[in-house]
Amino acid sequence: MVTYKEKSSSRLPLAITLVVASFLSAFVLAATSNRGDQYWIAKHVLLPGALISSQDVTTTKFALGESASIYLGKNENPVGTLVLTRISAQSLITKDYISSDGSYGTRQLVPLRITSSDLPSGIMSGETIDLYWVDSRENNLTSSPPALIVSGIYLLDIDRSGKNFGSDIGLTLSVESADVLKLLSATTFGRLVVVSTHG
Repeated sequence: MVTYKEKSSSRLPLAITLVVASFLSAFVLAATSNRGDQYWIAKHVLLPGALISSQDVTTTKFALGESASIYLGKNENPVGTLVLTRISAQSLITKDYISSDGSYGTRQLVPLRITSSDLPSGIMSGETIDLYWVDSRENNLTSSPPALIVSGIYLLDIDRSGKNFGSDIGLTLSVESADVLKLLSATTFGRLVVVSTHG
């Protein structure tokens, strides 16, 4: 007959083994969590043409191994750079997806309203577009031919909320400062037509 004392003594090594295993697991987890370096990630979706601000990004620790060189490390601050390719929320920022070219720092956000017929139906935020001016003045005996106003600009946002009520569509464009006056002057008469350059 096995006594209670014998049962207890047989369970003691198992209990010690479990305690040691739990301590080892905690040690391994702590060691693993301390590995890696800090890298920049996007807090939310970043569209091409947007200038990155401090509210758009944060740093998080990752162990990336050999692929680490293609991402922005903590010492490579992306604030003030231009987004070239769409960056998903909570994703690492790839170096090739942004530009630190100083000329991009002169870009400005310009609001614009156009008729729904002058915007391609399948166009999406983040695309690169060209803007053409079309002379739509009535009773104009010397109408001017269509003209390219600005090219290669970024469409950051489309507000189609008024489309169903016959209203214009609102656009937010990322435009170089040197082209802002030219763009706004083209809105004084005639109309602007958006042409998508998305391949």
